[in-house]
Amino acid sequence: MTINDYLAIYVNDKSDQYHHLPAPSVAQKITSILSGRFTPKTFDQNRKEMLADKFEVTDAGLEKLLEVITIDDKSFEKIK
Repeated sequence: MTINDYLAIYVNDKSDQYHHLPAPSVAQKITSILSGRFTPKTFDQNRKEMLADKFEVTDAGLEKLLEVITIDDKSFEKIK
């Protein structure tokens, strides 16, 4: 996924501030970590909460990001 693809999704996200997708710069950092180390099956709730805290995003926002970058429930796509 390119940054422009993510920006299109980010701009059109009509969620409130607590459920909104993370900012593009933060999303790039998060996906960089996820795409190299985890699969959707190995990324548990504890890791989600730790990652959300580290990047200061809401758990709901991180959950939405995971939905956007998950490919066929097998891997996470990196935002380039």
